Amino acid sequence: MGMCGQREKSFAAKTEGGGSARMMNFLYGTNAGYCEQTAVSMRSVFENNQNDAICVYLLCEKVPEALRRKMCSVADDFTNAQIICMDPEPYIAPMLQEYRLPRWRGSSVQYIYACLCDAFPTLDRILWLDGDVVCCAPLRPLWETQMGDRCVAASLDCTPFLALYVDRVFYNTPFYFNAGVLLFDLANCRRHELQQRCRSILRGYGERLQYCDQSMLNLALPPKLVHRLDMRWNYPAGVPRLSMNCVSARSTSEKPTFTLRELDDTLADVRLVHYIGGSLPTKPWYREYASPFKPDYLKYRAHTPWKDEPLKPWPRKTLKDSFVTGFSRTWDTPLMGGLSSIYQYLHGWGPRIQHSLKKM
Repeated sequence: MGMCGQREKSFAAKTEGGGSARMMNFLYGTNAGYCEQTAVSMRSVFENNQNDAICVYLLCEKVPEALRRKMCSVADDFTNAQIICMDPEPYIAPMLQEYRLPRWRGSSVQYIYACLCDAFPTLDRILWLDGDVVCCAPLRPLWETQMGDRCVAASLDCTPFLALYVDRVFYNTPFYFNAGVLLFDLANCRRHELQQRCRSILRGYGERLQYCDQSMLNLALPPKLVHRLDMRWNYPAGVPRLSMNCVSARSTSEKPTFTLRELDDTLADVRLVHYIGGSLPTKPWYREYASPFKPDYLKYRAHTPWKDEPLKPWPRKTLKDSFVTGFSRTWDTPLMGGLSSIYQYLHGWGPRIQHSLKKM
């Protein structure tokens, strides 16, 4: 563990008298290929939360020292914020070996959830943000969410309602949540043994999960231990409005989504923008990305060391990549939403998967 930058003195002066209750703790994870995005995300958090003391714990997976310092320099303008770099290897490496876990797009930091309490034994709360999340408003209301006995607060994951293939875990919970924004109550996590729950899942069939970190948590935590957040705290910027209407239309009593009125209210007051989608150009650092939410990313990027670097072209690796790049919308279109509804209904995955999970 190490401090990025020299802000300890001013940070302590700013937080003196406020106590640890006022401190907001954030957790990020990155490798060398995601430093720009993480820096932009952190900058957005700092700019919108200047009245609160902020401590960011940054898991750096094989990130060179020079790149670490470049990334952490986004906090230099803020006396209320500090960044603490951590090496996740001591926590994660034993699990990778023991459970033969796959890396997710070259990274393994997402498995930190399975050792979260060990990594932060003195903290009561911590807020995980993916590196492709941008903050647009103060996060104190989110931080002070009343969670009762629950371990985590999270928002609905909309993309499974629009996909032809999703992790089977989606079919076995009334609320399959997205892992891009996660508020952990660590006291409750210790009480309900979150680490042991996660490791039990990884031991059983972790390598078979499509979205390892997200599905691991959805399997490990029953709905009664999850607080459902409004989607203003994790809005999926990669999903067009018409597709979100499809998600609303697929709401059932067994698997509720949201009403169109709730969607309108969310869009009028988005607090955290999540640029979901990793296999298509749904990210704002690609030139081809077209979305009303792109300016939000560029606004904060302009205050990072990457401000003068041109946006990247979408790397067309296959014929399919070239085909989809010709569209301003992504794979999650209304047509795909309709097809996925029919496919999932005819396939009958739900009951069979539910039965198979009970046997594991």
